[in-house]
Amino acid sequence: MNPEISIRDASNGDMGPIQVLMSTYFLDIEGISSECFAVAEKQGKIIGAGAIIKDTFPEIHSIAVHPNYRGTGIGTSLIHHILSRIPTGSLVYARTTCPAFFESAGFVKADPSKKAEIWDDCAGCDRLNTCKQSVMCLELK
Repeated sequence: MNPEISIRDASNGDMGPIQVLMSTYFLDIEGISSECFAVAEKQGKIIGAGAIIKDTFPEIHSIAVHPNYRGTGIGTSLIHHILSRIPTGSLVYARTTCPAFFESAGFVKADPSKKAEIWDDCAGCDRLNTCKQSVMCLELK
């Protein structure tokens, strides 16, 4: 990754730029606090962000990199940064339409039936059987 790019925990003041970045990919971050996010920053501008929520289990909820910086390792660096907050031995999940990205970070595809088992919003969804999201899982070692 470019040495001009730094990864850090987000602050409350970062939420505006994070919202703009996430909206580029139609990602909903409503109700997620700044403490859940990490950001990638270059020359004072946020060019990437990722969130992990730890309700019932750790879940990478949202991750996005500005289109001009995709494919440069920023997303993977954000994942590593936010995973450092999670205890060893934990199972971390993600729902994604881009499973190859998560596989490159060490995640494996879980059985699609897991969605209904672990996410209430999936269990009640009338499109569960036709959903395009993959369930990804990583055991932290």
